[in-house]
Amino acid sequence: MKQRGTMLAMLVGFSLLTVSSLMAEETDIQGIYKKKCAMCHKADGKGYEAMKTPDFTSKEWQASRTDEQLIETMTKGKAPMPAFEKQLTPEEIKSLITDVVRKFAE
Repeated sequence: MKQRGTMLAMLVGFSLLTVSSLMAEETDIQGIYKKKCAMCHKADGKGYEAMKTPDFTSKEWQASRTDEQLIETMTKGKAPMPAFEKQLTPEEIKSLITDVVRKFAE
C-alpha cells in the first residue's frame, strides 16, 4: 500500500511538472513575440498600416498564407522584415507562427 502511495505521489508530481513546463513554454513564446515582433506587428497583432505590416487578426490574411510560408519569411526575412534564423531556433519560429500569429485570428 505504501508503494502505491509513493507511485501516485510521483505521478502527480510529474504531471504538475509537465503542466508547469508547458505553461512556461507558452509564456516564453509570448515573451519572444513581445520582444522580437510586437515593435512592428503590435502586441495585439494588428500591425501598423504606415509600416505595411500585416494585420494578423485578419482571417483573410491568415487564410492567404500557409504556416510554411510564414516560417520561411520569418526564418529568411522578407524586406523590410529581418531574418530571424540566427536569433531564434526553428522550434521557436514554428511556435511563434502556430501558437501566437495564428491565434490572433481566432
